Amino acid sequence: MTTVRSRYSLVKKITRQNLTVLLVSMLLSFVLIAAVLWLTARDRQGSAAELAAVQLARNVSAMLVFNDPVEARRELTLLANQRALTDIALYDSQGKLFASVPGVAVAAFVPDTQALTTERSYQGLQIKISTPVLVKDKVEGVLYLSESLHQLMNWFIQGLAVMSVLMLLIYLLAARLLVKLQKQALSPLVELAALAERVAAERNFSLRAPVVNNDEIGSLTQGFNELLKRAEIWQSELSDQLQQESERGAELEHLALYDSLTALPNRHYFGQLLHQMVSDSVQHGQKSALLFIDLDNFKYVNDNFGHDAGDAVLVEVSKRILAVIRADDHLCRLGGDEFALLLPKQVTVAQTSQLCERLLAQIRAPLLIKNTPMPVSLSIGVALCPEHSHDVATLLQLADEAMYRAKRAGKNGYQIYQAG
Repeated sequence: MTTVRSRYSLVKKITRQNLTVLLVSMLLSFVLIAAVLWLTARDRQGSAAELAAVQLARNVSAMLVFNDPVEARRELTLLANQRALTDIALYDSQGKLFASVPGVAVAAFVPDTQALTTERSYQGLQIKISTPVLVKDKVEGVLYLSESLHQLMNWFIQGLAVMSVLMLLIYLLAARLLVKLQKQALSPLVELAALAERVAAERNFSLRAPVVNNDEIGSLTQGFNELLKRAEIWQSELSDQLQQESERGAELEHLALYDSLTALPNRHYFGQLLHQMVSDSVQHGQKSALLFIDLDNFKYVNDNFGHDAGDAVLVEVSKRILAVIRADDHLCRLGGDEFALLLPKQVTVAQTSQLCERLLAQIRAPLLIKNTPMPVSLSIGVALCPEHSHDVATLLQLADEAMYRAKRAGKNGYQIYQAG
C-alpha cells in the first residue's frame, strides 16, 4: 500500500501542477484576447458613430443657416432611426437648443461653440460625441449625440460564451492527454522508486533494476524527448490557433473596410482614401476630383420591385461605373443609394465632364433585372481639389451641394461646383 501511494502521489502532484499552469495560462490568454476584442469593437463603433455625426453635421449646416428646425429635426430623426441613440440634439451658435428628436432624450449638455474639432468620449456603455457644424470654417452650431453600446456588449458576451465553451473543451482534451502522457513519462521513475522501496522494505539486496547502456540516463533522455514531443504538439496547436485568429482578423478588417453587397470600399475606407487623395493633391500640386453620385428613383425601385431588385440594381450600377473609370480611381459605396468616386490622379474640368457623361450614358443604357427595366439614373456632384478646396470637410460639402443642384436641375445629370 505504501508503494502504491508513493507511486501515484508523485504523478498526481506533477500533473496537478501542470494542469494548474495550463489553466492559468489559458485564463490569462482568454482575458487578454477578450479585452483587446472589446476595445477594438468599441473603437470601431465609436468611429462609425463619429463619422455619422460629422456627416449629419454637414447635412444640417444649411438648416442652421436658414433657420429651418423642422428639416433639421427630420435629419436628426433619420440618424436616430439608423443607430441606437440615447441622446441627440442640435444647438445653434448661441448654445441654444435648435432641434431634437421626439421620443429621444436630450441630455443636460453645455455645447462648446468655440470648438472646431469633433470630440468623442466613452462613459460606461455610452459613446458621447460632440461635433461642430461648420459653414466655411465658421461654427454655426454644435451637434451632440450619445449612442448605446448595449447591443455591442450583448454580441460581445455571446462571443465570449462561445469562446469560453471552446476553450473549456480544449482544456479538457489537453488535460486528458496530459494525464495520459504524464503517467507514461513518469512510469520509469515510479518503477524505480517502487523498486527502491521494495528493497528497503524487504532488505533484499539481490533485487536489481535492469540496466542497459546507462539505463538511468536513457530513461531521463526518453522522458525528456517525450516532453519535447508534447511541447511540439502544444506549439502546433498554438500556431494553428494563432493562424485562425489572424485569418479572422483579416476577415474582420475586410468587413470593416468594404461593403458586403458591392465589395466596394465602404464609408469608413472612403474617409481614409479621401484624406490621402487631398494630401497627395496638396503635396504634389496636382488636381484631383471628388464625385458624389446618387441613384435617382432608387426608392421607387425598392417600393415597387422589392429590396432584392434594389440590391441587384446597386450591384449592376457599381459594375457599370467600374467599367468606365481608370484602374487607379476609387469607387466607394457610402450607404443606401449613395456612391462616391475619387479621381486622385491629374484631372481637368474637361476630363471630369467627359467622365460624368460616360457615367450617365452607362446608366441610361437599359438596366434589366429579371427582364424588367429599372427606371434609374444618376445625379452627380463634382468638387475639385485644390481648385475648390483643399480641406476634406469642405470638399465633401461642396460635392454634396453640387449633387443636390443636379437633383434640382431635373436629375439624370451632373453639376460641377460653382461658387454662388
